[in-house]
Amino acid sequence: MTHFGKTLSIGLSCLALLACTSASYKRSADDESYDAIAEKSELVPGMNDQIIVDEEKLVELTSLSLNSDSFEFLDNEADSEMGAHILGLNDALDLAFKHSRDFQSQKERLYLEALALTLDRDRYSPTFSSISRGEYQWDATDEFVSDMQDLTGMENLKNSDLLSTSESVDANTSLGAKYLLKSGGAIAINLTNNFTRFLTGDISEFGTGALIGSFTQPLLRGFGSDIATETLMQAERDLLYQLRDFTRFRKTFAVRVASDYYSVLLSRATAENNYAGLLANNLSLEREQAFQAEGLTTLLEVGRLEQSSLQADLRWTSSITRYKRSLDNFKILIGLDADENIVLDDDEMTLITETGMESPDISLDQATEMAMQTRLDLYTQLDRVQDSARRIDVAVNALYPALGFSVVASVPSSNSSNLGELDFENAIYTAGLDLELPLETTLNRNNYRRALIDYEASTRDYLLSLDDIKLSVLDTWRRMNEASKSYEINVTSVEINERRVEEAELRAELGLGDIQDTVDSQNDLTAARTELISSIVQHNIAKLDFWRDVGLLYVDDNGQWEEGIDEPR
Repeated sequence: MTHFGKTLSIGLSCLALLACTSASYKRSADDESYDAIAEKSELVPGMNDQIIVDEEKLVELTSLSLNSDSFEFLDNEADSEMGAHILGLNDALDLAFKHSRDFQSQKERLYLEALALTLDRDRYSPTFSSISRGEYQWDATDEFVSDMQDLTGMENLKNSDLLSTSESVDANTSLGAKYLLKSGGAIAINLTNNFTRFLTGDISEFGTGALIGSFTQPLLRGFGSDIATETLMQAERDLLYQLRDFTRFRKTFAVRVASDYYSVLLSRATAENNYAGLLANNLSLEREQAFQAEGLTTLLEVGRLEQSSLQADLRWTSSITRYKRSLDNFKILIGLDADENIVLDDDEMTLITETGMESPDISLDQATEMAMQTRLDLYTQLDRVQDSARRIDVAVNALYPALGFSVVASVPSSNSSNLGELDFENAIYTAGLDLELPLETTLNRNNYRRALIDYEASTRDYLLSLDDIKLSVLDTWRRMNEASKSYEINVTSVEINERRVEEAELRAELGLGDIQDTVDSQNDLTAARTELISSIVQHNIAKLDFWRDVGLLYVDDNGQWEEGIDEPR
């Protein structure tokens, strides 16, 4: 085998031994990233460290009950929900936390933040490098030379000593290690060796191996762990912030899913109420048309009732469209396909209706104070103020002169026949100081000024966050009170309009009624029934928003929540 063949074989063998599969790289990245998440999760209340970033693609609905009913109030889509899976709220939350695209994106964002931290941490662990190089060179009598000799008539040098065939092999290796110190310094060691002697076995080959070790330490610019590890410090804190954001997102997302769930049920109930109102209008219209045929009422009065029926029909049709659209949007929200056939469980509406309009047993002042203590996003804003303060110190340090101390030891290879043997007796040691004066400071000056402005801006952002949290708690408090008041009003309104409809119907049957009274009372009854259901839904949503904004809504990995003063165990 030629020298080149030996070199190639050895190189390929080394590559085969060192090569890792892509699966092992993925597993290694996951292990380190998940460990970082688990480590930081202990610092975030309500955060579970079991985060799996890989998307769960299989959607399982077979365990859900199937609807066998047809719904006349859905008009030409009356049979569209036959065979649909009946989805309860807990089922919807579980699906959303497994398959939602938004939730998956948040998990990936958290994982990538942890992945970035592993790289910053790795900078402060020993890093190793290995470089090998091999070359095979040759030259020989070229036919081009002979052709040129024949063309020019020059002396035939084919057999001359001026042309000859030669070949050479050149191979070397370099092994290195480097360790960054958190003080800003670095320790490095590098071993190089002429590998040709190993390939050929010829001890006459010239040896160029050497061992070089160095230690460097900045004394002014870049000195100290606070300055040197600022990037690592920020990466550690960024993962903590992302965990807080993820915890906050889980609460917000659970409330969003529940809110949209109840909103879909409200849209469905609205369509059903509008259908009932249309039927009532049509019955009145049939009666008045019969009276008009007998001359007991005028065509003008009948026309007014016909117009009311047309408007009721339009409201009904529009409410069906809104219901179907909201249901389709809800499918996308929880990670289902748009063509998946589901229907939400009406029992959930019954459940919140039976629960009543009870508001949280906590005063507004207590709620506001509690929010100041529990809101993780507020802690993050305060920590960002500290981050900007640290960056001022880093910017000030960058204005200093660069003064560095270094020690270098170089050990040459021995001329003996033993490969890799070093001659420590002829080692060379060097120590020195390097000074660089900051003559051009525009960039560092601007960075310093920018850091000062960033500090003021982050302080304002923190104070603004305080006000935003207070206002969000106050807003949800007001919304609960508004929904409670709306509920009380609409309970009375339904009772009043039921009596109005009953009286109008009775008078109409006796031929003493007024068509306008019939129209108004029926329309008002339909609207009051819809508003009554809406007030129940809005109060329940506002209550969830309130517990979330106070920071006392606790969500598990399946999206199930608990609310109240004490954190669930």
